[in-house]
Amino acid sequence: MKSFRHNTNERNNTNVLKLRMKYGAAGYGIYMMLLERLADEPLLRSKLDYDVLAYDFHESAELIRHVVEDFDLFIIDLDADTFAHEGLNAQIPPKKRRQHDERILDDFIENLVTNPDWIDHHAEAYQTTPIRLQTTIRTTFRDKILADHPSLPPAARLRSLLASHLAKTTPQ
Repeated sequence: MKSFRHNTNERNNTNVLKLRMKYGAAGYGIYMMLLERLADEPLLRSKLDYDVLAYDFHESAELIRHVVEDFDLFIIDLDADTFAHEGLNAQIPPKKRRQHDERILDDFIENLVTNPDWIDHHAEAYQTTPIRLQTTIRTTFRDKILADHPSLPPAARLRSLLASHLAKTTPQ
């Protein structure tokens, strides 16, 4: 995303106002820098790596953590260890939104199926082979999520949906 829109009165949004009350214009500047950083990311989300962000912004990691976590300005996905911004996600054109969701779902799936401990544990739990489990997740689960959900659920909900899907589709 080369540019993004924000309201001309963004600074007066209740949560942004709370941020400004605590950290002043510097806090608002960090918030805007975070939005710019997210807009530069292919999936409009960034890793929760406060040290890297601190280096990039020449600010303390602790201050950046507070801006991200304490004012309900960002969508934090602890399962994926990322954060995003609802306002930026809403600016994705409808034609590209599905592609965006598919890429995030593919990343979610690959993180699971390439984790040997996770695959071995769940293959044993569902009495199947690791390869069959990987195939099920990559195909039928992926297809079901894309068919049943117009917008991608958060990672925690995806994990729950995956457990339910595996319980129905694998022998026990």
